[in-house]
Amino acid sequence: MMRCAFGFNRNCNNESPIYRHRYQCRHRSFSGDSTKGYRDLEVLLKLKSSMIGPKASGLDDWEFSSSPSAHCHFSGVKCDKDYRVDALNVSFAPLYGTISPEIGLLNKLVNLTISNVELTGNVPTEMRNLTSLKTFNISNNYFQGSFPSEIFTGMTQLEILDAYNNNFTGLLPVELANLKHLKHLSFGGNYFTGQVPDQYSDIQSLEFLGLNANDLTGKIPAFLGRLKNLKSLFLGYSNAFHGGIPPEFGSLTQLKTLDMASCNLTGEIPESLGNLKRLRILLLQQNSLTGRIPSQLAGLISLKENNFTGELPENLGRNGKLCNLDVSSNYLTGSIPLDLCKGGTLQELILMDNFFFGPLSEKLGNCKSLTKIRIKKNNLNGTIPTGIFNLPSLSFVELDDNFFGGELPLRMSGDSLEMLKISNNLISGEIPPAIRNLRCLQVLELARNKLSGEIPEQIFEIKVLSKINIRDNNITGEIPPSISRCTSLTSIDFSQNSLSGEIPKGINKLEHLSNLNVSRNRLTGEIPAEIENMTSLATLDVSDNNLIGRVPSAGQFLFFDDSSFSGNPNLCPPNDSHCPARGSSHGHAPCFAASKLIITIIMLIILEGN
Repeated sequence: MMRCAFGFNRNCNNESPIYRHRYQCRHRSFSGDSTKGYRDLEVLLKLKSSMIGPKASGLDDWEFSSSPSAHCHFSGVKCDKDYRVDALNVSFAPLYGTISPEIGLLNKLVNLTISNVELTGNVPTEMRNLTSLKTFNISNNYFQGSFPSEIFTGMTQLEILDAYNNNFTGLLPVELANLKHLKHLSFGGNYFTGQVPDQYSDIQSLEFLGLNANDLTGKIPAFLGRLKNLKSLFLGYSNAFHGGIPPEFGSLTQLKTLDMASCNLTGEIPESLGNLKRLRILLLQQNSLTGRIPSQLAGLISLKENNFTGELPENLGRNGKLCNLDVSSNYLTGSIPLDLCKGGTLQELILMDNFFFGPLSEKLGNCKSLTKIRIKKNNLNGTIPTGIFNLPSLSFVELDDNFFGGELPLRMSGDSLEMLKISNNLISGEIPPAIRNLRCLQVLELARNKLSGEIPEQIFEIKVLSKINIRDNNITGEIPPSISRCTSLTSIDFSQNSLSGEIPKGINKLEHLSNLNVSRNRLTGEIPAEIENMTSLATLDVSDNNLIGRVPSAGQFLFFDDSSFSGNPNLCPPNDSHCPARGSSHGHAPCFAASKLIITIIMLIILEGN
């Protein structure tokens, strides 16, 4: 009996010749560091065998070699001067197996990173032998079971522990509180239960604590306020804490990110959070918080889907640090603070579904850092700041369901704008041709306003325009023939206007169009027969116009019912034998509405006769 290179006693004579050759389990004498090199080589090969799993892929260059340093050139492997493995990073490799216990023999490891693969099983307790380890990252895998707390008895040098997004269950391990050098602890995205251990407040070196997206209960522990070096704290999502935000968190003066979204919080926001001068991200959305927003909070806020009342603090943004503001779906009222973009850092302004009133400050039109504005479903009025349409980074504008008036600006140059939604307001005047300068515009929604004039043909020069909705306005004139050149269109709604003329015959060139609604206008002429070849067209509505002729009955028209064509007095049903041939200008044939009228008259005659 002799000791093989894994450190286990085996009868080497009982192993197959292939095994003996592969792992060099022979009567061979190695001395000093070369022996250690061969041991690490063989441990890596054992790890490969367990980690590639039944699908047998990944780590293709991990092969046996007689060189004592060969393993130091394996992908993801680094060695010290003695050929001992001190770093192992095999992230994003196609791995499907488990980690074998032999990993405990790599006792010179400083960095062990096996993230974003598909390993499963338990974390081996033999890892307690990795006494040099500083970084331990197994995030985004499928490891399961309780986290083996005994491994921390040897990992006294550990600085980073990242087990985010696995399937760990049970209680959070208390033993890691003894790791006096631990800076980064991430247990988020698992199924840990119970309360946050009191002992975690002893890890004074912690800068990052992520316990979000678990099944934790109890109160949010006030003792976490003793972690004076903490910069990021994540407690939200899926956890079901009871009670409110501990006022003690106001002592976390180094904190930059505080995420307690969607974790069953109640009560008011403590004014002590206003002491967090370094705070950049505050996420409290989807809770049951109440009361007013403390005026001390002039930094980053994301408080959507709560029950806040009152007004936003007047000084919000004056410290020049506001980057994102999201207070959507609350009961907030009052005017929008004037200095939200004082520091030129505001990127997202999301105030939708509240009761804000008054005008938007013209200062927003000068906020070049803005990328998104969503303030629909409020009571805002006045004119829309013209500068908004010229901001260089703004991609999303949603102002629907307010009381904005005035006219759209004649000058527009915001070539990053992808969505412009201003429906259900009081906008008047004409649609400016300058919209064509919004070359990235994909969605244009101006429905339910007081717009007049004609549809500018320049709109259809936008090559990426997908959806246009100008229904329920006072638009006149004809549908521009240039619409046929905007081949990216998928949805057109021109209904409830005063459009005249014919439906452009080139409409069939819109090969991706799925919705066409031109109902309740004054359109004339025949329905273009070419529409029957538009196989992408799912809905068609030309009702309540002055169309004539016979409704085509082939191709795509087989999928449209009578309601798509009703309200056109001189439009014939498809099978009406008295309808003139298409293109004929002699007389008008009975239509859907006329047929119903004849039936009604006949019934009246019969009743009178009786």
